[in-house]
Amino acid sequence: MNTDKIPYKNGKADKFLIDLIAAGMEGDLRRVELAALSLSRLLRKENPTVSAEINEVIGQYMMTTGGPLRGATMRPIPVDVDSQLEMATIVTPDSGSHIKAILNHGISRRIQRFLHEREQTSILLQEGTKPSNSILLIGPPGTGKTMLARYVATSLNKNMVVLDLSSSISSLLGKTGSNLKKVLNYAKNTGAVLLLDEFDAIAKRRDDTTDLGEIKRVVNVLLMELENWPISSVLIGTSNHPELLDRAVWRRFDHVIELPLPEEKERTVLLQNELDKYLDAVPKSELVVSTLAEFLEGKSANDICKYANSVKRRIILGNEDFLTAAFSEMVVLLEDKKTRGKICQVLYQSFPNILGYRELAEMTGLSIAGVQHHINKNQSK
Repeated sequence: MNTDKIPYKNGKADKFLIDLIAAGMEGDLRRVELAALSLSRLLRKENPTVSAEINEVIGQYMMTTGGPLRGATMRPIPVDVDSQLEMATIVTPDSGSHIKAILNHGISRRIQRFLHEREQTSILLQEGTKPSNSILLIGPPGTGKTMLARYVATSLNKNMVVLDLSSSISSLLGKTGSNLKKVLNYAKNTGAVLLLDEFDAIAKRRDDTTDLGEIKRVVNVLLMELENWPISSVLIGTSNHPELLDRAVWRRFDHVIELPLPEEKERTVLLQNELDKYLDAVPKSELVVSTLAEFLEGKSANDICKYANSVKRRIILGNEDFLTAAFSEMVVLLEDKKTRGKICQVLYQSFPNILGYRELAEMTGLSIAGVQHHINKNQSK
């Protein structure tokens, strides 16, 4: 319904009220939000009580919509017309899961501030300020970008709508982004968290002369859609290659957060979380974990989790003790003779009464003479 042609006796308030009703009847959450916010701003001076109540309603709705029992689960997931395949998946929040965001202090503080803003929306709106509603996560593969997006969605108790752009791009070509718009509108109208994974697959620089013209048109559509993202929904994009992103895309996000490879402290926490069940019976377990964390320098969070799972499989199925499983798997992971020698040195020094030359040789794949060589070399320093 086009409300712009309707004559109004009481000025803008009438227009906003009628637009609010029309948008509500049509199920257009974005227009409902815009009309409600406009009405709240208009009434702030002459009727501050009503203005505050409108903002409170918007804030409360933001906290409840998009959750596991409402929003996305009540609407059919958009499908591609040609293939009839669903173009997104829905991940429901699971407060009882083991999802934990293991971040350095600076990033953790930014994420907690973002979540706090979402909780205090009505207060911000009453002061004429909107809460943040978009985050761009950049960094190398395996650093936990998708896991962090799940953590944000679960913390907000919202469904996460996931679109993998790298697998959807072929169906977008020739349709001027119509499929993409369907998914964007779906997330907007359900109040969910929308995850655009591998965002650089579609939001490429428009000055890239090697790309198809259709991609450039899709980027333009995308930029227009992201310009006024509703505060009731949250948009999260991830990119392993931020240098490929169109510069205008960066301006559409309230926060750009780079997730680096985990530092020693984060690596230690990851290992403790993943291997906690098996550490109680390990002598000097804190020293063991810190040693493992040191060896895993330069590895991503995903690499560390895979390593920990391999260790657990060796313990469960191979009936290996923790030290043998952990350091034998380290040798497999790093595939470096220098690392084997360093492992011998560290373990012999840390566990002189537990591990001898023979055990270290079996663990590292070195000969007994090789083990002795590395240990003597270390002792002579």
